[in-house]
Amino acid sequence: ETSSKTFDRNSPMNVFVDAAVRSGRRSSDEEDAKKVSLEEILSVYSGGPPRFFSPIVEEEESEPSTSASERQNKMQKPLMIYLPGLDGTGFSASSQFASLSKEFEVVCLNIPSSDRSDVYEIVDIVCALIETVKEEHPDREVQLIGESMGGAMSLFLCLKHPELVTRATVVNPASSFDRSVWPSVGPLLPQIPQILYGALPFALSPILVDPIRLATETVELGNVSDTLEKMTAMLPALGSLATIIPRDTLKHRLKILADACAYINKNNGEQLKNMRVPVLVVASTNDLLIPSNEEASRLQKVIGAKKCKVEILEGASHAALQEKGIDIVKLMKRHDWISRPLDDEKRLSRDPTFTPPSASQIEKARDGLQFLRSVHSPVFFSTRRDDGVINGLDAVPTWRGTRNRPVLLVGNHQTFAPDLGFLVDEFLREKDVCIRGLAHPVVSRDNGNTMGAMQDDEEENPLEKQLREATKDTPFAQFMPESKEERRRQRRAGVPNAGPFGGGNFSDFGAVTVSGKNFYNLLKANETVLLFPGGVREAFKRKNEKYQLFWPSKPEFVKMAIRFNAIIVPFAAIGAEDSFDIVMDAEDLLTNPILGNRVKMQMEKVPKARQFDSRETEDDMKPEWFVQPVLAPTTPQRFYFRFMKPIDTNGMDRYDEEAVKTIYSKTRRSVEDGIEYLKERRESDPFKDVAPRVLYESATKKQAPTFVPY
Repeated sequence: ETSSKTFDRNSPMNVFVDAAVRSGRRSSDEEDAKKVSLEEILSVYSGGPPRFFSPIVEEEESEPSTSASERQNKMQKPLMIYLPGLDGTGFSASSQFASLSKEFEVVCLNIPSSDRSDVYEIVDIVCALIETVKEEHPDREVQLIGESMGGAMSLFLCLKHPELVTRATVVNPASSFDRSVWPSVGPLLPQIPQILYGALPFALSPILVDPIRLATETVELGNVSDTLEKMTAMLPALGSLATIIPRDTLKHRLKILADACAYINKNNGEQLKNMRVPVLVVASTNDLLIPSNEEASRLQKVIGAKKCKVEILEGASHAALQEKGIDIVKLMKRHDWISRPLDDEKRLSRDPTFTPPSASQIEKARDGLQFLRSVHSPVFFSTRRDDGVINGLDAVPTWRGTRNRPVLLVGNHQTFAPDLGFLVDEFLREKDVCIRGLAHPVVSRDNGNTMGAMQDDEEENPLEKQLREATKDTPFAQFMPESKEERRRQRRAGVPNAGPFGGGNFSDFGAVTVSGKNFYNLLKANETVLLFPGGVREAFKRKNEKYQLFWPSKPEFVKMAIRFNAIIVPFAAIGAEDSFDIVMDAEDLLTNPILGNRVKMQMEKVPKARQFDSRETEDDMKPEWFVQPVLAPTTPQRFYFRFMKPIDTNGMDRYDEEAVKTIYSKTRRSVEDGIEYLKERRESDPFKDVAPRVLYESATKKQAPTFVPY
C-alpha cells in the first residue's frame, strides 16, 4: 500500500525513529498529523493485508522538481526487500536502514498484528512486488534481507522462486525453528491466562526488541541536547513494542514458522542442496531463542560453501541487527554481497565477467597460508627502470598505474608451486590487484587441487596413503591427495578442495584455464596476468632439474602481449625447490613395474593444457606428462621473489619476427638472471636458515629482515 502521509524534508529521515519520537512527545501538531504514526507502523488497529513502505525517506513526496531524477537514481540501485521477524514491524532493524539505503533502494514488509495470511500468501505478496519491479526493469538486481521469521521466509522464497532473487542475506534465520524448543513450548504460550500473558511480551522484549538499545542505536549523534531529547521522547513510545504480539498473533506466527520450516527442510533439506540463489547467513553465538550458530553451519553444509557464505557474530543476541557495533552493510561487503561498479577504485579487477574474491575469502585464504608463511617467510623485490632493486612490489606496474594497460607477469614455475599463494597474496596486499593466472585445466577445474581428481569408483592408490603418512604435519601435506573418504566428506559439505592459496579455490582468485581465447580476453580486459610458459613440464620436474626453464621456442605470448600493448614483467622465484628432494619422477613412476600401469591410466584421464605440444617435436623436450613426482621433504628454505625490469611492448609490431624473438629471449634471460641473483644474494641473508628466522619472528611478531638488495 502507498501511504498518503508526507514526510519532513530533513534528509535522510528514519521513519521508525521519527514516528517513535513524535509518539513519545504526544504531539498533536497539524504537520505531524500528516506523517506516518507509530500506530500505523505497528499496525495495531489494522487487519492487513501485509504491505510495503520505505523505511528511509529522503524528501517530501510532494516535491516535483527533482522527483524524476531521484526516481532514476533509485532505479539504478539494487532493490533490497526487508522481511521482518516475529513482531512483523522491522523495528529491530531500524538502525540498519540508513546505511542500507546508501547501497540499495530499501523496501520494508510490514505484517499487521491481526493479519492472518499464511507463509505461502506472504511470499506470494513479496513475489508480486518483485515481478512488478521486473516488468519495468527486467535486469534490476533484487536482494532479500530477513531476520528470524523473515530469514525463514527469505529462504522459502529463494527455493520457490529463485529466478526473482539475485542474493539473500538471512540473520538468525528461523529455519531452525523445528529443531528448537519452540514447537513444544510455543503452542502452550497462547493458552496462558491473559493476565499472565500480558507480561510475556515484556519478558521477551529484551531478546526480540530491546527498547533502550534501540533508542541509543537508532538516534544519530549530533547536538547533545537534541540527541538526549529525542531519546527521552522515544522511550515511552518504544514500550508499546512489547505489546504488539497478542496471543492469537503469536499462535499464528508460530504456525508461519512451522510451515516455513516444513517447506525448507522437507526430505532432510533435499531442496536446499539445489539452492540456486547465493545466501549469506549471519548468525549470533548468544541467540537464546533458536540455535542460530548451529543452523549457519548446517545451511552451509547442505547448500554448499560456494552458494552459502557464513558470518558469525560473537556474543550477539537473537536481535543481532540492533546490537551495538553491528553494521550489516559492512558484513555484506566483506562477502562481496554488494556489487562494485567497474570504475570503483577499490575493485580488484577490471574484468566485467569476473567477481573478485571477497574480503572474507581473502581473510580465510590468508589464514590457510599462515603456517607456510611462518615456515618460509617469503620476501619480495622489484626492479626499477634504472635497474635499481628495491624491497617490495613498488616497481611492478599494474593496471592501476598504467592507465589501464594490461600487464603480463612471466616467471619460472617451481615444482608443485607452493609459492603461488604468496604471489597472489602479495599483489592483493601491496597493489590491491587480483592477478589472473592462466592455469592447467586440472587446477582451474578442480578447485586448485594440483593433484589429479580421483573418481568415486576408483580404488585408492596404496602409494598415496604412504605419501600422506610420510608428509603428515609437514608443509608438503597440502600437496598430497586427500583420501577417498575425505573427498566425499568435503563434497557433501560443499568445501572447496585444497588449493595453492591457503586452501582457497584458485579459480575464485581469478585463475582461468590456459588457452589462447582466455589469454586474449584477460589482456583485452586490461588485467594483470600471471603466466608460466614452462607449464606442467616445469611444475613437475624430473630429477636434477632444479630451477631449470622448459619454455617452448615459439614466442606466442610475446605476440599476444604486443597485440594489446601490454607491459611484460619477468620474475624469478626460488626456495621451494631447495625444500625437498625428488625421490621418483614421472619417468620412474611410469616405468615402475608395480605402479606404472596405474599411473599411466590416471595420467590419461587428465585433460591436456596443449592439444599439440610442439616442444616435443621441435624443441626435443621430454613429454609434458601430468604425473606428480614423489617428494621427500628436507629443511624448509626461505622463499625469495624478484620482479625484473619491465619490458614495454608499446609501438612494437607483432609481425616483426626478429623483434618478437628478441623480446622473448630478453624475457627468458631476465628470469634466468633473476634466479641467479636470488641464489647468490640469499647467502648474505642473516635469517636464511629456518631456526633463527622462526625464533626471531616468534619473539618480535614481525617478519625477519633479509639481505640488502643492490
